[in-house]
Amino acid sequence: MASHFRSWHVWPVSQESPVPPENPRSASSRPVSLGAISKKCGLSRTAVSYALRDHPGIPLETRDRVKAVARQLGYVPDARMAMQMESVRSTKKREPIPIAWLNMDKSRTIWDEKLYLRPYIEGARLRCAEMGYRLDEFWLREPGMTMRRMSEILFHRGIQGIIIAPSGFYSAGHIRLQWKNFAAVSFDKGILAPSLHRIIPDYFYNIVLALKILRRAGYKRIGVFLHLRTDRRSAHTYSGGVLHFHSMIPEKERIPPFFDLMMDGFQKRFNEWFLANKPDVLVCHHSEAVAWVRSLGYRVPEDIGVVHLGIEDDVSEWAGIRQRKREIGAAAAELVISQVQNYRFGLPDPSLDTLMQGHWHHGSTLLIPKPKAGTDLLRRRTRK
Repeated sequence: MASHFRSWHVWPVSQESPVPPENPRSASSRPVSLGAISKKCGLSRTAVSYALRDHPGIPLETRDRVKAVARQLGYVPDARMAMQMESVRSTKKREPIPIAWLNMDKSRTIWDEKLYLRPYIEGARLRCAEMGYRLDEFWLREPGMTMRRMSEILFHRGIQGIIIAPSGFYSAGHIRLQWKNFAAVSFDKGILAPSLHRIIPDYFYNIVLALKILRRAGYKRIGVFLHLRTDRRSAHTYSGGVLHFHSMIPEKERIPPFFDLMMDGFQKRFNEWFLANKPDVLVCHHSEAVAWVRSLGYRVPEDIGVVHLGIEDDVSEWAGIRQRKREIGAAAAELVISQVQNYRFGLPDPSLDTLMQGHWHHGSTLLIPKPKAGTDLLRRRTRK
């Protein structure tokens, strides 16, 4: 029985049967590296790499010798690494990777035409270029365009990152893209849904900063007037900042803020509010404010100071708050690129808001410190 058992395990091999060569890798699971081949061949790793890829700069006999040594050592190319290296080599072409700027506004060109909006897209373009990307503009309100179609266009163009550019004035509704394929961020508070990471001005900080600077400069009757949509876009932090400021000053110095929703007749209602309350300085978000005050017979800044809460190229000479819109656009680009590089696709849970604090800008529409009221100013106000 024992003899039969042993003979069953012996497999006869004829002298003519080829015996496969011993695989050096069978003794160890560690893969053979280019360094091992280069050491065996007496060549550099770069030369070995070129030889294995049949680079014409390596003599044919050297290529054959390197390949023979590679086979002898049991070298197996790493397909994944080869793909990665090919991708790295292709970057020598320096073709920027696209990031989408998705315009939600009714106007295709609003982000380049409006001086108070242009800094957002300029900042995003610059930061994309600095990081090896480019910003491609898309208009969601293109005739015949649907959100599904837009998702397909972006996907088939290889775009993975999107900056949602909200409407310049009105808030957008629900944006229904195929979010699983994209990383997306927005800025400001111009879209209702979905909830994305956002870079937004710190509205509360900005208005309180302006009011405190005016108070310290000697202005006592500070009038705030805003369109109600502007306050809503700030999530009512503008109005909250005014209420907070009023809680810290005497009641007799509090001027009720003017928030108005209707566009028609806005200047007429402003005039009525202004003449009824007689502020010595205005805080606003309207580029027409100086003209409106002058139309009532007052001088700016000698009689009335005017402060803007969102100074950009349209009112660059005014006093007020610079919201750092270029920095906001740049931060939005940087954030979405980070998400793409880290494969953070789909809707975030939770979404995060990054607040960008503005800074005070001295300008020609305000005198600091406030001049003492003279007879000329008192005479003007008495006439009114």
